[in-house]
Amino acid sequence: MIGEQFVTQTVGFIGLGNIGSRVLVHLVKAGHDVAVFDLDQVAVDRAVAAGARAVESAAAATAGSDVVFLSLPTPSIVDRVVEDILPSASHGLVIVDHSTIDPSTSRRLALRAQEFGASLLDAPVSGGVQGAEAGTLAVMIGGTPEAVQYVRPLLDTYAAKVVHVGPSGSGQALKLANNQITATNIVALGEGLSSVVAAGVDLDIAVEVLSASSANSNVLSGYFPRTLFTAERPTGFALDFMHKDLGLFLDAASQAKLPTPVTGLVRDLFSIGQRDGRGEQDFTSVVEFYEDFTGIRLQTKENPK
Repeated sequence: MIGEQFVTQTVGFIGLGNIGSRVLVHLVKAGHDVAVFDLDQVAVDRAVAAGARAVESAAAATAGSDVVFLSLPTPSIVDRVVEDILPSASHGLVIVDHSTIDPSTSRRLALRAQEFGASLLDAPVSGGVQGAEAGTLAVMIGGTPEAVQYVRPLLDTYAAKVVHVGPSGSGQALKLANNQITATNIVALGEGLSSVVAAGVDLDIAVEVLSASSANSNVLSGYFPRTLFTAERPTGFALDFMHKDLGLFLDAASQAKLPTPVTGLVRDLFSIGQRDGRGEQDFTSVVEFYEDFTGIRLQTKENPK
């Protein structure tokens, strides 16, 4: 258990969405017996085809496992699943929660896990679908150093950067800030790029110059070329999920009595995106708010498809 060298070959994985379905592939390839559960049978079938083993419940994914991974969409679902699996937990179980939820829920669930002799790490990830597929995710972790050290060999199968941020809740606090900053950057870029193309500047030239200037960011030079600037605009991270994360950030900031005028405005734009039916589209589709005004689509000639 914790404090010993990691030797188990059986782990549980609950939640097979865009991130979880790709992370578990790396665990399987590393030789681990991965017991998976999800309410989506299609996702379960894909996991089994990748070499995982299907079980009938979240509790069954926990039984016989020393480590259980969660990758779930909302705090309430994480709460319910943790309560479901703790009675099945072996002493010393480590729950690695890759979901993005609020820090207060993570702290409460970590204390709850201790009542069963288990540990819970809040371990949200960054890097999206591409990072999960490539095994290059960044993982920011809140929890005890002992639990982090214990699961580190597993995390290293799919993460390029693993950082122990601090005590329980710290990982979630940093992830929410990451998403708030990213969402703000997307909105600012959408406004700025729309202004220059409306003024007659060629979008490709604008992107080339800004990518070499102080306005450059990973969003502009890395993410937009794969999403917003293309014809298809594939979904890597849904607008609905970013809207949820901005709400969690605002709630946490409110608890800290921190004024958040920027985030409030940004979330309003994501709310407009939901109203306009873009909730399941990529979160960069929030920029279409500006396209509706200019009548100009932000698609570069370098990304015709």
